[in-house]
Amino acid sequence: MTARNPLFYQSSKCVALYLEANIRFQLFLRCPGFRSVYNTQPVRIHELKVRPKSFEINGTVFSIGIIRKYLTTTPTPKSVKISNACGGIQHDVDRYGIRSDGPEQNQDATQIAFLEELLEWMVRDRERWDADSAWDLRIEETQLKIFSHRMRMSNQEPPFTQYLQLTITTGTGQKVELVEYDKNLKFTRDYILGRIFGVVKVQVGRLQIGEDKFNSRLGLHHAEDEEIVLARPGNAFDFYTLSGQIEPLLPVPEGKLEIGEIRVTGNLKNALASIKTILSESNPPLRKLTCAYQPLPDDAVLQNAEILCIAGNASLKMFNGRLNNRIHLRSCNILQTDFMNLVNKWTTEKSEVGRFYSIGFKQEKGIKRFIKTFRNLPVAERGENDESR
Repeated sequence: MTARNPLFYQSSKCVALYLEANIRFQLFLRCPGFRSVYNTQPVRIHELKVRPKSFEINGTVFSIGIIRKYLTTTPTPKSVKISNACGGIQHDVDRYGIRSDGPEQNQDATQIAFLEELLEWMVRDRERWDADSAWDLRIEETQLKIFSHRMRMSNQEPPFTQYLQLTITTGTGQKVELVEYDKNLKFTRDYILGRIFGVVKVQVGRLQIGEDKFNSRLGLHHAEDEEIVLARPGNAFDFYTLSGQIEPLLPVPEGKLEIGEIRVTGNLKNALASIKTILSESNPPLRKLTCAYQPLPDDAVLQNAEILCIAGNASLKMFNGRLNNRIHLRSCNILQTDFMNLVNKWTTEKSEVGRFYSIGFKQEKGIKRFIKTFRNLPVAERGENDESR
């Protein structure tokens, strides 16, 4: 039996607080009477993933792209069909499909000459190596770029129309919405995020910033290279502006974001800067912070995390100067000099109860080598303690 009695305002507030985030957002879009309640109760999200090209809330993925629809009299190129099927272009373009932050209009002739030379090389290389269909797609994409620059030079009307496409993907299906491409991706992103997160408070259990895979190249850079930007500005859900400034990760009121755990797969310094202004001052220390191996910034959010987990092949130097109670290296390149420096540091410092360091090993022989390193210390002694571990 279905109940038809409407909820009162106070009851709606309680229901909104415990509703799954995606269901709550759908009610906000479809029920005008629910909007006042939506904007007063905190949004609780079990897992939020913010990638440069999309964001995911509890398994539901939201992505924005620019798709190209050709006139009925003009066949749609295969490369455009594939791009449309994959969600569209992930950066802003002009009416001819040329990247907005690309070459200026007065540089079209130079760009055409470069692309024609590139196309000639690609065709010649294809005949030499008997390339596959993927190579044919790259050739077609280059031809379309040349065509776009020529249209812009002669001020022709393009044979296609571009639309903004919002794709919402769940475990059971996919929903697509199209609007005219009269606003850039950043404006559209801010509008969608503002609708979902522009409330009093947002509570996130686990937050991921960046792609699903860790960037292993970060550990190759020195400390002075920490400002490296991982994603080219202009992607729909990237938190970098074109000027290189870092804006808030989410359009949440200042000090109204609460987080339990953070997983950063790219640049940690930039990621922490993107949440610093919106993170609540009363937010308890993170239960866990996982990041790629890289130079770690001097940041209170990082230093106060209960567990610091370093992904990638790290160094024993990660244990030096860190205030975290637990530090785990998923794998480690153990050098004798780093090991001796660490042991010497421990012998001169006052030991703290409750601090744990751990290292993961992919193979058993790595564990044996590490234990052997302990045994070979000049001051190593065994047999004095009744209990050892």
